[in-house]
Amino acid sequence: MNEFGLGAIVLEPGPAMQYLTGVRWGKSERTFAVVIPAKGGPVWVLPGFEEMRARELIRPGDDIRIWQEDDSPFANIVQGLKERGVTTGRVGIDENARFFVFDNVRKLAPKLEYVTATQVLKAAGVDLAPPAGRGRRGGQ
Repeated sequence: MNEFGLGAIVLEPGPAMQYLTGVRWGKSERTFAVVIPAKGGPVWVLPGFEEMRARELIRPGDDIRIWQEDDSPFANIVQGLKERGVTTGRVGIDENARFFVFDNVRKLAPKLEYVTATQVLKAAGVDLAPPAGRGRRGGQ
């Protein structure tokens, strides 16, 4: 990450999360994310009702932030960045992250510069190609 000038990357469920953390999770309307900082351990942000199932998959000792229906998962993401020392500079956003996740994080931490995490993820060995049958077809 340092080589690419990033203080952290933010991932939603997808190939990067699975490759880098071993956690395979499906996307839902509720935000489930992980902040991977250049320094320090990961910060997981997940809905309270998924806590038990998530703890079975997440490495013991990792920082897990639970949010309830009246909480902001985005505030938890930003707090995780701050606690890992990422208050200025660049943060990589996974291309699998949905716009509303990025947009809400950006609104809460406007001093950070947000860039694609693609370069650092490829350098880490993450295969970002869409699964077979999910990309462009027939030369379109």
